Order: sequence, then C-alpha cells, then structure tokens
Amino acid sequence: MEREERITKMEEILDHSAELVEKVERILKDLEEYKKEYHKLVNYYYSEDWRKDVEAYNKNLISHDLKCGVLTEDAIYDLIGERYNLAIYMLEQATDMIKNF
Repeated sequence: MEREERITKMEEILDHSAELVEKVERILKDLEEYKKEYHKLVNYYYSEDWRKDVEAYNKNLISHDLKCGVLTEDAIYDLIGERYNLAIYMLEQATDMIKNF
C-alpha cells in the first residue's frame, strides 16, 4: 500500500470511528433521559391498573380502534428482555473496548 493510500485509509477509519462514537454517545444520552418514562411503563405493566385495563379491553370497554399494544403481555415483556440483552451487549462491548484500548 502506498503511503498516500495508507494515510487516506487511516483518515477514513478515524472519521468513521469518531462518527460512531458520537452516535453511541447521543443514543446513550437519549436512553438516560428517557429512563424515567421507561420505568413508568414497566411499573404500569406490573400494576393493578394494567390488569384492569387488559380486562376492560377484553370486555370491549375500550375501543379496539385505540392503539393498545401496551395491553398485550408480550409487547412490554419483550421490551424488558430486549433492554436486558442490550445492557449485557453494551457491557461486553465496553469491556472489549477497555481491554483492547
């Protein structure tokens, strides 16, 4: 590889790496800022209100035109699992980044 090619390639890697770091920082900040809202959802899922809302929906007391994915058992439960798996993945990636500085 010629010197100029190598420098050009390394510049591309530098630029792309910096862009990825910025994206991850933004996403992590978004997750942090939205954490309280997420916990409201999880608390709702485990609450008596959620059970009552599901029962009302099943008895057709809530319009089926209303978006009610939150009343399915799987939607919130799956999100909790996905978030858990994401946290593990982030820990693995962070550990790798530290080990392979």
